[in-house]
Amino acid sequence: MSGDIKKNLTRRSIWLRLVFMIVLSVAFNVAEIITFAVVAFQFLASLFTGQSNDRLARFGRNLAHYLQQITVYLTFTTEEKPFPFTPWPDEPHEESPVDEDSIQLNDKSGNAGDTTENDEAGGAKKTNDTEATDNEEDADKPKD
Repeated sequence: MSGDIKKNLTRRSIWLRLVFMIVLSVAFNVAEIITFAVVAFQFLASLFTGQSNDRLARFGRNLAHYLQQITVYLTFTTEEKPFPFTPWPDEPHEESPVDEDSIQLNDKSGNAGDTTENDEAGGAKKTNDTEATDNEEDADKPKD
């Protein structure tokens, strides 16, 4: 057993990994500070314009992915080194979620998407438009 420990202690690859881990730990801490800056800017953008900045949101997604890559490397889950040893993560652009405060309701009750339908027994039931669409599609399918 003593021979295995000595062999591991003299392995150059494990010491080189330690150097990469130190560099990536520093990068993680810098990225963490940048994350807080993105949070602050997004809050201010939302406060003053009523919506988030899409480009900053995309950068935030990529930054989060980068932090995940660093964590996976530091915990020995992978041997693949993250940026700057590989390209910067570039997630595809996604549309911002709809801001529900900016949606105007058709009626004052807040049930703009609801409709009233008659059920099979002839009684009225309240359904959502998406449910009605799903039910219509299911009606077109043959029964098993």
